[in-house]
Amino acid sequence: MKITSARLIKAFIIVISSIIVLVMVVILLLSPIAKYLIEKCDVKYTGRQIKTSWIYLNPFTGYVYISHLKIYESKNLTALEDADSIFFSAKGVGANFAMLKMVSKTIEITKLTLYQPKGIIIQNKKDFNFNDLIKKFTPKKADSTSSRFHFNIQGIKIKNGEFHYWEKVIPIKYCIKDVNFESKGKHWDADTIAVKFSFLSGTGSGSAKGNLSINFKTLDFRLAAVVHKFDLKFMEQYLEEIVNYGTFRANLDADIKATGNLRDQENLNAKGRLEMNDFHVGKNPDDDYVSFDKLVLKINELSPKNHQYLFDSITLNHPFLKYEKYDYLDNLQWMFGKKGAKISAVKADPARFNLILKIGDYIKVLAKNFFKSD
Repeated sequence: MKITSARLIKAFIIVISSIIVLVMVVILLLSPIAKYLIEKCDVKYTGRQIKTSWIYLNPFTGYVYISHLKIYESKNLTALEDADSIFFSAKGVGANFAMLKMVSKTIEITKLTLYQPKGIIIQNKKDFNFNDLIKKFTPKKADSTSSRFHFNIQGIKIKNGEFHYWEKVIPIKYCIKDVNFESKGKHWDADTIAVKFSFLSGTGSGSAKGNLSINFKTLDFRLAAVVHKFDLKFMEQYLEEIVNYGTFRANLDADIKATGNLRDQENLNAKGRLEMNDFHVGKNPDDDYVSFDKLVLKINELSPKNHQYLFDSITLNHPFLKYEKYDYLDNLQWMFGKKGAKISAVKADPARFNLILKIGDYIKVLAKNFFKSD
């Protein structure tokens, strides 16, 4: 029996069409099934409710896209009283998986992109709204045997994100917006991750951008950052905890390059320029106790561990100090309490975090070896 070329072409078309139809059916079925399973088993496996508008899953190319992802706070979040709010959301999340590498027991995401993500961190003393997730995914018993599977992520991008921080004790509310983040990711047998970032102040003016790399094993870091007219008004919230009354404002410019270690505060080597502008601390916005127009530090080398404090110049423009002595106490003690009682009260509580006091403590560490230097 002779098979004509027309029949071969027809058979080929039928086979190809059948494969295409099969692929489409698999994709069309898997995508809603994936959405159903995520929203059905979310609380069981994560302790949180998860919702999406739709999911696209292609097992043949390894591409996954989740539209309008919403992850809610834990229902057990009684201490923070925000169990019905959204912990994390994103307009879209796209990921590419290297399907062939799964055969060799390697889970690899070649590209992960978060579109317009929005997250919130809530702190109540030592409790955070993500503690349950850490507990959920931390092994109960350490396993000394090596994992059979390896995990790689080759590229991460965050596009136009927004992140909020809420400390409930003081309280503090702050956010950054237009967050853009890019990294080549991390290989399973590598210790270092490098990122490029930029963001705007969420409650005022100013921007920051730079590059950061961290070794998660040693906690060594390398940073290059540029800050432009970044509004520091948010720090007034921390000031209110340590004063009876008062206001604060300032903005920051910086161009800094630094290396160091997160475990050892003295292990720092930095150079560049720091500039604080329009600094005012006082009774009210019109009655300053301390102010200056500009403070500029040009640093050639700052290395406390090596006793190196090499400054090109220090410039202070239009400084102002107002001290008033009363029959009882003075204007500064009226503000901070007798002999700094308000500050001492905050320091006495180890569960309280105050950024102003932490910056002061860090400056003490950096300056500790100043008079031992050359």
